[in-house]
Amino acid sequence: MSAMRRAGAVAKQVMADVAANLSGEPDVSTAVLWGSRSGVGEAGQRVVTDVVLKCEPPFPFDFLATQPNLVAISVRQAFACVDNVIHLPCAGEAELHWRRMETLAAAWLRARRYARVLCGQVGAEAGAEVGGHTARWRVFR
Repeated sequence: MSAMRRAGAVAKQVMADVAANLSGEPDVSTAVLWGSRSGVGEAGQRVVTDVVLKCEPPFPFDFLATQPNLVAISVRQAFACVDNVIHLPCAGEAELHWRRMETLAAAWLRARRYARVLCGQVGAEAGAEVGGHTARWRVFR
């Protein structure tokens, strides 16, 4: 799991949440759909803050763009049952984003593309310590 060395807080949280949701579950064909409204934005703000306030060189923006891919690589390496990991950006209302994921999960299950779809939203927790996150996950069968 060398990809997780370069992962940000949201990517690590997604990995931990997937592990928790699949622990003890049967080894069946699985897709993971996830989104985060705050992950890349938070990381981008930290880059700007570091450059402006601390005069430190920023991480390349490529690092921010690769976070969903790092999640996909790490989850697929860790769980043989996971056939696909997709990041669906959450730009608007969280409930609308959730309904989109549910609709896609239902379509995949009806088509028997997967036996199980794990859907999740990860976000910054209001008032939490730096790096604190909330998560909402559901398994569809």
